[in-house]
Amino acid sequence: MGSAENLPEVSVFFFTFAKNLHIAQIFYREDMKQAFKFIGGLFLGALIGFAIAFLIILFVDGSEGFERALQKDLDVWKVAFSIACSLVSLLVTVILQLGLHEIGHLLFGLASGYRFSSIRLGKYALVKDGDGFHIRKFHIQGTGGQCIMTLPSDTDTDSVPYFWYNAGGVLLNLLLFVLSLVALRNFNLGIMGESFFYMLALTGAGIALLNGVPSSFGGLCNDGRNILLLWRNRRSRRFFLRILQAAGGLSQGYRLRDLPGEWFEDIPLDSPKDYFLLNNRINYAAWLEDLGRFEEARQVYEEIAAFGKEIPGLIKLETGADHILMELLTTARPEVVAQLYDKSLQAYISSSYRYSPVKTVTLYALALLHEGDTSRAQQLLDEMESHEGDYLMPGEYLTAKFLVEKCDALKGAC
Repeated sequence: MGSAENLPEVSVFFFTFAKNLHIAQIFYREDMKQAFKFIGGLFLGALIGFAIAFLIILFVDGSEGFERALQKDLDVWKVAFSIACSLVSLLVTVILQLGLHEIGHLLFGLASGYRFSSIRLGKYALVKDGDGFHIRKFHIQGTGGQCIMTLPSDTDTDSVPYFWYNAGGVLLNLLLFVLSLVALRNFNLGIMGESFFYMLALTGAGIALLNGVPSSFGGLCNDGRNILLLWRNRRSRRFFLRILQAAGGLSQGYRLRDLPGEWFEDIPLDSPKDYFLLNNRINYAAWLEDLGRFEEARQVYEEIAAFGKEIPGLIKLETGADHILMELLTTARPEVVAQLYDKSLQAYISSSYRYSPVKTVTLYALALLHEGDTSRAQQLLDEMESHEGDYLMPGEYLTAKFLVEKCDALKGAC
């Protein structure tokens, strides 16, 4: 790349402006409405930036400063067109880089011996099961995409191929970053082409950094942190394998209770900072639920909740929904339900239950067993059944139907 003086006006502006923006936010937005809001924020920021620039000129040089600027024959329309191209390119390249990031996981996973299960961009996922490929809906707060693959059941837990699968997305983003720089350096692309490839390079580098530099977002480890944790700990590699295999089983229409019991290890949680141990504990509790061992499952959720603020926010919300359900199916203490079902959990379940049948059952149990609202309960049940073919994990739907039967039986016994 050349110096800043050789870049088009809008590129200089964006390289400067981006330093003061939380651009990372858009890379993990799952909702395109939020993306448009973000782009609108950029445009508003651009207008504010130009206004500040003119005010500075006026303050420093007075009206003579404006005259000198105008004497340089500044093409205002060209600058405006350049800005518009950059804004559109930013939106397009973010979507492109997110999609190719997940494809990178897919390609490197397949090359490492993984089997395809599903790939998601935004709220839509391509899923493979015994009947072929299907389009389904799924949502995880804080993520823009997800690629789920699995390994054969006889995979050696001591030699799980974790590196290339986790690194594949970042590597593809970096490849696009390099190719963009090559195109900018060697070809005359015009304003539209330069804007597109500058933004392709910017978003590629941004997503690669966000996913490659080890960190976590609301309880979800990024690719770099996954690699680091798996490299450090053999037990984590075993948990990683089992988590993938369990997710693959659910996507194939199996319930957790149908999967090998040794995949769900009863290892108490000594620290929620051990990410894969925490996820193993959550998987174990979900397995107990599916077996109908509700009292034991509730105790595991209480064990997790006892760590309080040490539990990552997203995981606290995910487990909170199941914790309430297990509470209602066992001791049904109103004060415990009220404590668990706070405003943040209410908002989270309301925004995600349409993609998760078990969360729908949590709302069903609250309506039926806690509030005595049979009409609302029936409405939720009808809604869940109408989306039977849309769920990413068909096995989870079967578990949800089992849990509904248990709620109904408990209500009938009252």
